[in-house]
Amino acid sequence: MASCRPKSALSWLSPPAICGAVVVALLGGALPSQASSLVYTPNNPSFGGNPNNGIVMLNEANAQNLPLAHRTAEQAAVAAAAAAANGGGAGGALTPSQIFAAQLQSQLLSSFANQITQAIFGPNAQTSGTFSYGGTTISFVTVANQVNITIDAGGSITTITVPATP
Repeated sequence: MASCRPKSALSWLSPPAICGAVVVALLGGALPSQASSLVYTPNNPSFGGNPNNGIVMLNEANAQNLPLAHRTAEQAAVAAAAAAANGGGAGGALTPSQIFAAQLQSQLLSSFANQITQAIFGPNAQTSGTFSYGGTTISFVTVANQVNITIDAGGSITTITVPATP
């Protein structure tokens, strides 16, 4: 029968392990450690960053703006010419009369859309109908539990299907 002898608490330490621990302790204590606080510096000049970063950040933002990034120089020139022809002037600024005309047109179209909505869903709802405004014709027909609306804008036709009950 084999005899069991008790192990001491430090029997797992071998001489090479002890030497390695002593070397690490001596070197770790001998080398100075350095630390400093972190300081945040913004890049964006709008938030206190370097003003010279403004052009770079604007170019990065424009490159990420997908509709503008994929335009060719010719398309950009055509868009600028169209803005100038529409009275956009410098920076696309509209005159007060142009703003009023746009708001008036928006109100008229909104009123027209309200009339169509009342004809489809209102208290005296119709099963079909046709409305015209300028060169646009809007027709609707109720079939089963849905309303099919067709918008013909003189060459471009859009079809919308909505539930018969709002």
